[in-house]
Amino acid sequence: MVLRFFLSLLPLLLLASSAGGQTQYVSDDTLSFAYDEMVTVTAARLPVSLSHAPASVDVFDAASIASLPVSTLSDILSLTPGTIMRSYGPSGSLQLASMRGMGAEYTLVYLDGIRINDSQNATVDVGRLSLRGIERIEVVRGGFASLYGSNALGGVVNILSRRDAPPPNVHLGLGSFGWKLASVTAGISGRSGRLSVDAGYEEAENDYPVNPSWGGPTLFRGNASMQRRSIALGGTLLLGSAVLSVQADAYDTRVGVPGPLFSSDQGRARQDDTQLLLSTRLAMNAGGGTLTLGVGGRAAGQNYRDPAVSLNGHGLDARYDNTHVLVSGGWDGNVHRAIRIAAGVEAGLDHLRSGEVPGDPVRRQLAAYVSAECLLAPAGLPLHLYPSLRFDGLFDDPGHHQWSAFSPSLGLHFALLPERLALRLRAAGNFTAPTFNQLYWGMGGNNSLRPEHATTVDAGLHFRHPGLLRDFDITFFHHDITDKIVWMPGLGLWWSPRNVQHVVSEGIEVRTDLVLADDALTLRLGGQWISAVKENASFAGDATQGKQLVYVPRYSGTATLLARLSDRLTFSITQRVNDVRYYTETNDASLPAHAVLDVSAQLRLPRPFAECTLKTDVLNALDAAYEVIAFYPMPGRTVRITLITQF
Repeated sequence: MVLRFFLSLLPLLLLASSAGGQTQYVSDDTLSFAYDEMVTVTAARLPVSLSHAPASVDVFDAASIASLPVSTLSDILSLTPGTIMRSYGPSGSLQLASMRGMGAEYTLVYLDGIRINDSQNATVDVGRLSLRGIERIEVVRGGFASLYGSNALGGVVNILSRRDAPPPNVHLGLGSFGWKLASVTAGISGRSGRLSVDAGYEEAENDYPVNPSWGGPTLFRGNASMQRRSIALGGTLLLGSAVLSVQADAYDTRVGVPGPLFSSDQGRARQDDTQLLLSTRLAMNAGGGTLTLGVGGRAAGQNYRDPAVSLNGHGLDARYDNTHVLVSGGWDGNVHRAIRIAAGVEAGLDHLRSGEVPGDPVRRQLAAYVSAECLLAPAGLPLHLYPSLRFDGLFDDPGHHQWSAFSPSLGLHFALLPERLALRLRAAGNFTAPTFNQLYWGMGGNNSLRPEHATTVDAGLHFRHPGLLRDFDITFFHHDITDKIVWMPGLGLWWSPRNVQHVVSEGIEVRTDLVLADDALTLRLGGQWISAVKENASFAGDATQGKQLVYVPRYSGTATLLARLSDRLTFSITQRVNDVRYYTETNDASLPAHAVLDVSAQLRLPRPFAECTLKTDVLNALDAAYEVIAFYPMPGRTVRITLITQF
C-alpha cells in the first residue's frame, strides 16, 4: 500500500523543493528574497513573520554573527535558549548540540537545503561548520517531523549561505594555542546573475596545561591539533521568469583525538574528515506561487586511526564513507486570500560503506508533506493556524526493513493584543528511525530495533514593544518519547542497542531583548530550566529510573551585551552559565556548575586604500577551569585577533 501510494506521487518528483530553502521572487534584472530579518522560513516551510511564528525561533543574520565572538555553528547554538553544547575540548574537537535535553541525534541540521545528519549515527559535529559566507541561521525548537521527517525531535537548525556577490575581502588571524586563520572571499554580479567564492584555512596546536578537577599535579593536554581547509562556491543564474541557484561546499579537517584526560599520557588517535555538499535549486513563478525543483547531495568520508587499540596485532584503522542524495520538489503560494500552502515530495538515498558496518547498508526514503498558514479573525483579533502533515516511507537493505510514519502537527498564533502580545501553541507527533550503527554495526548492532516515537507540546507568550523591552518570549514545552533506543550491556564484550527507554523532557525557555540609549546598547538575556528524566525501569532494580539524563543541566542561561560605541567601534560581552550536570545515568557523579565570559571588539580603521576592520575576541576571558564533558578539560583564556580587509 505504501509503495502504491508513492508510485502515484512519482510524477510530482520533478516539482520538489529543497528542505528549508528560502522562497525567491523572480524579476528580470535582480533577485529579491521573500524574507527579511523579521521572517522565518523554517518554522512552517513558508516565509512566516517572526511576530506570527508558531514556534520558538532564533534568527542570526550576517551582521549579528559578525558582532559576536563566534566562528563556528557551535558558538552560535551555545547562545540560544534550549540548547546545550556538549564540547569535548578546544577548536577542532567534537561539538554536539543537544536541544531540550535530547541527544545530538535529535537536532536536525540543514545547509542550503541539504540534510547534514547522516544515517550512520545521525549526529552532526557543529564545530566543523564555519560561519563565513553565511547569510542567516534559523534555530527552531520543538518537534518538527511533520515538516522534516526523522531526527527533528529536539529542533531544526537551518543554515543559508549568501546569495549576493560580496566585495573582495581577506581575513587574517592569529591567536592563542597556535591558532591561525587565512581566508579570501570574492564575488561578481551582472544582469545574468551572481557568483561568489570563499576559500579558507585554519589551524591550531591546542596544547595547554590543565589543573585536574579531581586534584593532583598539573597535566598537559596534547594531541588535539587541528587543521581545516574549506572552499565554497555559490551562484545564481537568471533565466527569464526562473532562477537557478547552485551552492557547493567542500571541507577537509584533520584533528588529534586525545580522549579523556586521566593522566599525563595522552591518546594518540587521529581523525580525518572530508565532506562535499552540492545544492541546486530551480525556482519559478507558477500558479500564483513559487514552483521549485531541488537536487543535491552530500559525500562524506571519515578515517579514524588509533595505534593504541590492538586488533589482530594491528592498530585500529576504521574508514566510513557516507553518501546522501536528495531530489525534492513542491509548490508554495496563496490558494485563498487567507490561506497559504506549501506542499511537496522528497526522494532520498543514503549509503554507508565501512568495514565496521557489514553489508554496506542502503536506505531509500520517499516522503510527502503539506503545510499551511490560515488567517482567521475571531472577535477581530488575528488568529494564525499552522496545520501540517508528513508521510515518510523508509526502506533498508540488507536488513529488508520497511517503516512508515505519519507525522501531524498543529500550531496557532493568537494576537491577544495586536502587534504587542500573542499566545503561541503547538502540538506534534514525531518519529526517529534507527541508525545504521544501531541496526548493523558488526560488533553489536540490533536488527530488530523499532523507530522511536514522541509527542511534543509547546505553549508560549510573545511580547513586543518599541520601547525598552523590545522583545520578550517565554515557552513551556513537554516532550514524551517512547521506545527510545539505548545502548546496553550485551551477552559478550560489546554493548547493543535496545528499545527500552521512556523519557519525558519538559521545561521553560525565556528570551528577552532590552534596548537602551537610543539603540546604542542591546542586552539579550536567555535562560532555561529542563527536567529530562528516564521514566521507566529497563529491568528489575534499575537505579537509573527517575533520574536526570546525563549532561543535561537543570538550569542554564546566557547574557549578551552589544554596545555600539561609535560608527567605528562595537563591543560585545557574552556570559554563559551552566548548572551542575550528571555524567552517570544513576546521577551519583556530577560536574560542578561553571560560567564562561567571552568578549569581542570590532574597530573599523581609517581607510587608506581599503576598508579594514580589526576584530579581537577573548574567549573564557576570566580563565575559568571547567569541563563540559567529564575528563575533557576546556582551554583557558584564549585571545584571537583577526584583520578583515575589504577592497
